Amino acid sequence: MQNVDNIYILVILGMVGSFLMVGSFILLYVRNQNKILKQRQQLQFKEIEHQKELLQAIIESQETERKRIGQDLHDDVGTALSSLRLTIEMFKPASEEDNNNKHVNLSKEIIDKVIRDVRYISHNLSPPALSYYGLAAAIEEKASFINNSGQLTITLVNDAEEALKDISLPAAVALYRVLEELINNTIKHAGATQSVIKITAADNIISITYSDNGKGMDASSIIVGMGMQNIESRLTVINAGYIIESSAGQGFRANINYAIPAN
Repeated sequence: MQNVDNIYILVILGMVGSFLMVGSFILLYVRNQNKILKQRQQLQFKEIEHQKELLQAIIESQETERKRIGQDLHDDVGTALSSLRLTIEMFKPASEEDNNNKHVNLSKEIIDKVIRDVRYISHNLSPPALSYYGLAAAIEEKASFINNSGQLTITLVNDAEEALKDISLPAAVALYRVLEELINNTIKHAGATQSVIKITAADNIISITYSDNGKGMDASSIIVGMGMQNIESRLTVINAGYIIESSAGQGFRANINYAIPAN
């Protein structure tokens, strides 16, 4: 009888040992899988950060080149055109009826137009208000220019004047370029007469809503065909999120949220 009891005890101990061994293998397997998963997540995170760094470097180089070309246009081409206008001004016609007078006036009008165009292109390439006065002033200047051109009526509602002062220059440039792209898309594609830019702030989060009363279209078509990849790239670099709302006949709306990094 005692031998039978011993056999039972040995069987039970063997089963317990087997369970412990299986449990240990399972724990080791789960731990290894978690370790592998964590390593993969770290690699993915590093890859995403590396892509962001590359994207940021490309955008910064583009902005540097824009600034250089803008300054060259303003300083060299603009100055040359102004000198040319002064030279033409020196030609005095013999009388008001002189045909040369008409040519001189026409030449001055053409040069004046080219000077305005060069100044506009120069400011678009590198808006001086953005560097000197900040994002709010740059957006206001852009809206004012578009309103004066008659291409579109832009209403700007800025309820985040103080918060915008805390935005770094790279983030300000990114948000300005995004709004610029949205405005250009409205003018080129939407057939809109009005657009609204509303800026608010709460808990260090800047919210920008851009909308127009244009013809609208399917959101997926906008992402593919209206420069949204460029917009997404700029917002990705500064860790900003966005939502596009649009449908045929219902206009266009973009909601952008940017969290100001803590100092």
